[in-house]
Amino acid sequence: MSDDIDRSTLPIPDPTFTGTIHRTLEGSEPDWNIVNPVEPPQGAPNVLLILIDDAGFGNPSTFGGAVQTPNFTRIAEGGLRYNRFHVTALCSPTRAALLTGRNHHAVGLGAVTETPTGFPGYSGFVAKDAASLPRILQGNGYATAAIGKWHLTPDHEQGPAGPLDRWPNGWGFDYFWGFLGGESGQYDPLIAENQSIVGVPEGDHYYLPDHMTDQAIAWLHRMRAQNAETPFFLYYSTGCSHAPHQVPKQWSDKYAGRFDSGWDQYREETFARQKELGVIPPDAELTPSPANPQGSGPDDRAFPAWDSLDEHEKRLYSRQMEVYAGFQENADSNVGRLLDAVDQMGELDDTLVIWIWGDNGASMEGTLTGTFNELTTENGIPLTVEQQLELIALHGGIPAWGTDLLLPHYSAAWAWAGNCPFQWGKQVASHLGGTRNPMLIHWPARISDRGGLRSQFTHVTDVAPTILDVARIPAPTSVDGIAQQSMQGFSFASSFVNPEAPEHHTQQYFEIYGNRAMYKDGWWLSTLLPHLPWDYSPPTMAQFAPAVWNPDTDPVELYYLPDDFSQAHDLAADNPGKVQELRELMYAEMDKYHVTPLLAPLGAFWGIAPPPPTQTTYPFSGDVENVAPGMIPPIYAHSYSITADLVVPDGGAEGVIVAEANHLGGFSLFVQDQKLKHTYSMLGVKVYRQEATSPLPTGEVQVRMEFTADSPGKLGTGGTVTLYVGDAAVGGGTIDNTVPHRFTAYAGMDMGCDNGGVVERSYALQAPFPFTGTIKQVVFDIVPLPTPDDELAAHQATIQGRVVAGINA
Repeated sequence: MSDDIDRSTLPIPDPTFTGTIHRTLEGSEPDWNIVNPVEPPQGAPNVLLILIDDAGFGNPSTFGGAVQTPNFTRIAEGGLRYNRFHVTALCSPTRAALLTGRNHHAVGLGAVTETPTGFPGYSGFVAKDAASLPRILQGNGYATAAIGKWHLTPDHEQGPAGPLDRWPNGWGFDYFWGFLGGESGQYDPLIAENQSIVGVPEGDHYYLPDHMTDQAIAWLHRMRAQNAETPFFLYYSTGCSHAPHQVPKQWSDKYAGRFDSGWDQYREETFARQKELGVIPPDAELTPSPANPQGSGPDDRAFPAWDSLDEHEKRLYSRQMEVYAGFQENADSNVGRLLDAVDQMGELDDTLVIWIWGDNGASMEGTLTGTFNELTTENGIPLTVEQQLELIALHGGIPAWGTDLLLPHYSAAWAWAGNCPFQWGKQVASHLGGTRNPMLIHWPARISDRGGLRSQFTHVTDVAPTILDVARIPAPTSVDGIAQQSMQGFSFASSFVNPEAPEHHTQQYFEIYGNRAMYKDGWWLSTLLPHLPWDYSPPTMAQFAPAVWNPDTDPVELYYLPDDFSQAHDLAADNPGKVQELRELMYAEMDKYHVTPLLAPLGAFWGIAPPPPTQTTYPFSGDVENVAPGMIPPIYAHSYSITADLVVPDGGAEGVIVAEANHLGGFSLFVQDQKLKHTYSMLGVKVYRQEATSPLPTGEVQVRMEFTADSPGKLGTGGTVTLYVGDAAVGGGTIDNTVPHRFTAYAGMDMGCDNGGVVERSYALQAPFPFTGTIKQVVFDIVPLPTPDDELAAHQATIQGRVVAGINA
């Protein structure tokens, strides 16, 4: 296929037959072009797009951090470092902007996919008039694959009923292997492949980052075995370093004692190295701990001084960072394996490698203490340092941090330190700590200034236009008959060969959960919503209610970045005219790209939520496994029952009837020692167990677990459990507190077994502890609340919790 074909419309029409046809083959001439697939333009390169999750500008040693990243450094030394590259400050929005070349609100992803709303900028569904980069490349003859974290499929569509057009294959990836949600356990991930949930991989020493790298390399080898010429687009997106922070001990132990001097000194040492490496200007200034926006005075730090902590706190916090650092170094090592594989194929020189160290700044969602189980934060359960230490001891002690016994997240102060030299971090789109991340470009065939530094303002929306530019593929005006919105990013390919290339992206708005900014021609207007990024408590949120909050009264800051790399000097008081100019531009851009109404993703806090579900009965066949966590029956805040129809063989049966999630949040109804049992883990903070007083009979048996809530409609209500065999009560007990919003962010629900991390540790050695009889059906029955108003209120409260969980995704 020639390079002069019209690529402005996808799919590209079949070529017109130009041969000759007669009644017989005599005199007939074939046209072999009609059997050839679409090919990219001559010279289109391979593209390897690598995205690290929840990481800071000051984490990798390549940019002055303490995390050893030799592979990131070797790519930097063979390519270019970009020190003014910007993301959106949150996971799904950055990914949507990265893969579409459009602003995140413009394509419906103004927030994470877990929190869809009825407003265009926050639908959670990428607009059909914004065809993705992989769809465009696929339509132009590229082989495409995505490996790892996805986080662009709505929470309630992560099952076989779909719609599957919102899964990776629907975005234009020929092949997908990874996890659909916002995070995953590293030892027991719930894996999807193409359009199926395949479940939890098995193996005594299983580790997801290693497996996903194996899968990426295997796809490259399979693809090349079929076609030696077709260029590939491989999107490799790590779950690291999103919580849970889990890594084998040999990686975290490398950093033993490395962080004992604390986060304040970490920032000072990192800042000095950043200047030595030249990744920040010589006149850049280290920003101090920002003031608590909810505090009482300028001396009220958002993050405590390290020297103010006691020795127990310091040891806990040091270990948190040791694991986080080992987690990131392992990710760097796995990317290195992938790069080696491309090199061994003889294709690294002709592959455009784009490696972004963070889809947002490092995450502060672990709160000031960090947590042994990140779901406690997402469920709004505050724990003091003392309580954290008690629960860590219960689940294996500080050495268990990083193992499958905990689902940990480090202290917010470590995230702030890792975003050195900037203020704040993830979620805070108003400041560079949330929005500026390292990016490397490596393409030996085109880049001669190896080891060079580029400081043009670039944005995540620029990546797709840049790839299309170097491949000489136009952004289509129509895809599948739908007119396309223009890409809002700009190609920065000219900077590959010219360090003084002009800056094409001269203005850009930023907004996440009300934290907002406007950049234009070096000026940056910041508006930080006056609350801490991890505080979504009712008293805090009440001040932002629709009839209360006036965004124009929020404090503003103004920076001139050409002279102030780190946002150290607020110029707002001396430049009221510039403040007003940028504020007006910001609101104009926000109206244009569907950012308004501001705080739409948080609407559930003030009664703006989708209608409550009307379904009360949820039947499951006995062979259903790996139901995604956002799709389990809505048992929260309700009385409910689980009924199972069993066939128990002569001699009895044992095993799991139904299990959700794991020992750090979940429930299991199972048979053990011939008795019906039920375990309920309230996020590992409390664990409740009930068992029958008599053995389970054989033959056809119906068993039931009934939970009667003490305060139906109240999130976290306690209640009473009663176990039944037939109509006879055979055991029970009380549950003081239930999980308010969500058991897990990644683990699935299974009938007939307990896949992955188990709920009840007593059968861990028998995992997945399959039921040895027959399960005909499992039925959840949710007891409606007394009135529709009660149901609506409980539903809105549940949605509020899911919003907080989504914010932390």
